[in-house]
Amino acid sequence: MKLIITDSASQWFRNEMGLQPGNGIKFYGKTYGQTEVHHGFSQGFTREDRPVDPILEVEKDGINYHINSLDDWFFKDLVTTVDYDEKEDGPVFHFKHENDDTPDVAGIIHDEDDHPDNKADASTGASQH
Repeated sequence: MKLIITDSASQWFRNEMGLQPGNGIKFYGKTYGQTEVHHGFSQGFTREDRPVDPILEVEKDGINYHINSLDDWFFKDLVTTVDYDEKEDGPVFHFKHENDDTPDVAGIIHDEDDHPDNKADASTGASQH
């Protein structure tokens, strides 16, 4: 498990969330969404200055970025890179397996590739029928 925070992402977190040295950000896994290596799950982040049972901590520009033990299931065996997307004006997350031989999300490119009849609203899980 590895966590990389780019310079531009660090700047965005400090500016947009008003972070000062000693503050912290927790990254966690949540239901709904998709990443390069997850289907049906995505990442989230929240301000958390004092980690609770951290399994990974990275300090950058005085800010503690961390993952707590409850989210091991989401980040285990992954390299997570947090970058800044100028077009979206926010953080973007990229995931890859530490072992490059591990396949991604079974080659799924789009959610409908997994379930052709998938009409669920990803934000609520409600059917769109």
